[in-house]
Amino acid sequence: MLNEYEQRREARIARNREILMRLVGDLPAHKSLMEADQPSSPKPKSAKRKAASIPEGEQRRSGRIRNMPAPIYTSFEVDEDLGDAGARAARRKARRSASSRSGGSAVAREKLALRGPPKPPAPPAKGSIKTLAARVDAVTAKYLGRPISDGTGALKAAVIHELAPIANPRFSKYSGIQEWKNCVCLFANVGDKNGNSYDNVFTHAGGQISWFAQPTQHEETPVIARILETAHEKHDNTQDATAPEALGGIAEGEEGAEAGVCEADDAGAEPKPKPKPKPKKKSASGSVWPLHFFARMEGCEYVYCGRLRVLEHFPNKTPMKFLFRLLDAPLLRHSDDFLGLVDLADADASLGEHKPKAAAASKKLKLEKETKGR
Repeated sequence: MLNEYEQRREARIARNREILMRLVGDLPAHKSLMEADQPSSPKPKSAKRKAASIPEGEQRRSGRIRNMPAPIYTSFEVDEDLGDAGARAARRKARRSASSRSGGSAVAREKLALRGPPKPPAPPAKGSIKTLAARVDAVTAKYLGRPISDGTGALKAAVIHELAPIANPRFSKYSGIQEWKNCVCLFANVGDKNGNSYDNVFTHAGGQISWFAQPTQHEETPVIARILETAHEKHDNTQDATAPEALGGIAEGEEGAEAGVCEADDAGAEPKPKPKPKPKKKSASGSVWPLHFFARMEGCEYVYCGRLRVLEHFPNKTPMKFLFRLLDAPLLRHSDDFLGLVDLADADASLGEHKPKAAAASKKLKLEKETKGR
């Protein structure tokens, strides 16, 4: 049974069909078209599907319409969301104090042991400096105590290119630790653009420097293990064998002899002759000292500061703190570029006789930095 609207619709269709037949009904093309359009059997009209009824409580509606509180999707605590830095600092302090009471690094080692052996690192990419042997001897002969620059403004890249045996090695320009196949090179800022010192500070007239690892690194990190190896006595012979020729095996503290200073027992006694440099001990061919240091004032070129050796490290600090000895300090103290950096970051004012020269070099370094900034 058709409703009123459907009856009117069917009447309009019949009227339009009648008008169309009067106009084109005699045309042969229209007859054939109408015959092809006739259905073989009319299809019964299907009954309309009723939507399934859903209980009121299970219907999906907006939480705002149902007057529900807004959901919270954050996984952090409320005081952190509000920026309560004091609460975060208090929690960090509590964790560190608990760690120090329980043995610090020993607890960390136990946790690592429970986790099982770490996954082996992915092999280095082709052309990575981890697969290349650094040209340490060539850089030592040319740049010890001097800045390294290639004129392009790429400061760390200039050092890497001097050390690399190939033209375009792959390395991370953001890392202060650069691992080579035969050694590790550390890069550090000792002064900012205004001449203020960083946490990496020189002491003992440039004979020692403090340095901090990355916060995620610990004693079992492979690169930290390589650095710590330099404290081992097995490297004593390598230290002498890899000393620069100009140093001639002179140990730190004997700079007076190296500089040509003569001593006398009494005022009237004959001055003692200048001691001869100690002969360098020979070691295996091609030996390279495993740790080297490059320092700069922020925005300036890196100065090659020679070989480092671990004096002390503090595994319970976060990040780990190291105290290094600069093995080539007797030679470096004759470099204005090195003394300028030491004056920027000398923590104990121990420059002694080098103080005037270091102050002049530091002032010159700051002036050059200001000139470049203009």
